[in-house]
Amino acid sequence: MAETNEYDVIFAALKHPVRRQILLLLEQKGEVSFTDIQSAGGINDTGLLSYHLKELAFLVEQSGRGKYRLSEVGQTSMVLFRKVERERQRSSTAVRRELERWIGKIVFLFFIVGVTLLAPLSVDIYVSVQNLYTPNLSLEQLVGLCLAGLSGMFFGVILFVFYDRHYFSKNMKTNIVHSTFFAVGISLLSISTVYMVHRFEQAAAAGAASPSNVGGTWLLSILRTVSFLASAPLVTYGICKFAKRY
Repeated sequence: MAETNEYDVIFAALKHPVRRQILLLLEQKGEVSFTDIQSAGGINDTGLLSYHLKELAFLVEQSGRGKYRLSEVGQTSMVLFRKVERERQRSSTAVRRELERWIGKIVFLFFIVGVTLLAPLSVDIYVSVQNLYTPNLSLEQLVGLCLAGLSGMFFGVILFVFYDRHYFSKNMKTNIVHSTFFAVGISLLSISTVYMVHRFEQAAAAGAASPSNVGGTWLLSILRTVSFLASAPLVTYGICKFAKRY
């Protein structure tokens, strides 16, 4: 039999699950009778089992007692099969671990985004409600609320920088670029939530007996967004310098 045909027979035998089961049984038991193979494989059709054994003729031989065992080529094939299985399992494990790592990254990133947006969203809702009942928020109040929202956003940036340095890069320039993109994304999300809060505020003010300052949330959002975008790279720079020192 030509070498190419030998390989074709081996791989065809290993490809079929029933034949692999038979080969594994013979490898484990050494010599097995026809009925033992039938019982172990749960194959009630003797014709079907005879067909599979015929297809395995190059890998399986019969002893003088009529029992089946692996031929020399069959034993070599099982060594090859074991190697392939180990490689497949190793690859499968590596893929699963990489997938779990990326899922962990994504979940952690969503957590950071949620933490970053929590404070400004809470402040926006508070300002919106206050505008309905106390239309004239003072500048000091707006500045204080702006700082309260910014503190939560800065905390989110700090978390993001440590996340970025742990999972992606410890290069300061790369961290600053990534945190800038993060700040832009957070700002866009914050503006979209401000818009929804503003629409709610307008609808509530339309039915209110007394006028309200519906522009308060927009003013607060603009102050906060500009401050956040300008300060996020500076915060990142400070964290990177601190991390390098310690």
